[in-house]
Amino acid sequence: MMGGALGALARYGTNVFFQAWLKSSVAHFPFPTFSINVFGSLLLSFLFFVNYFGAPNSVKLAVGTGFIGAFTTFSTFELETLQLVQKGEYLLAFLYVLGSVLLGFGAVLLGRYLALHLTS
Repeated sequence: MMGGALGALARYGTNVFFQAWLKSSVAHFPFPTFSINVFGSLLLSFLFFVNYFGAPNSVKLAVGTGFIGAFTTFSTFELETLQLVQKGEYLLAFLYVLGSVLLGFGAVLLGRYLALHLTS
């Protein structure tokens, strides 16, 4: 439960940071959600493949399911994609989905690589 609360707080803080930082430069593209999903993919993959540094299962659940589960935003990603489509922003919606999937998967591969090479 504590991991989920901290993950939700981190998600909110990241969202506020990006909204203030980006202002209107990419106003239609949901960059905060996009970056949270990519970073969350990297972090979860890294922790999974590094085996959480031998942490007990309770810590793994608190971090993986709790913190990262609350931090990443797949349902928000889906809703924002629909909103882009409803606004007629078909290219942005396509780029958002494609970029999220490809960069998210790339982040998972990078997390695995880092975990396997930094801990051996």
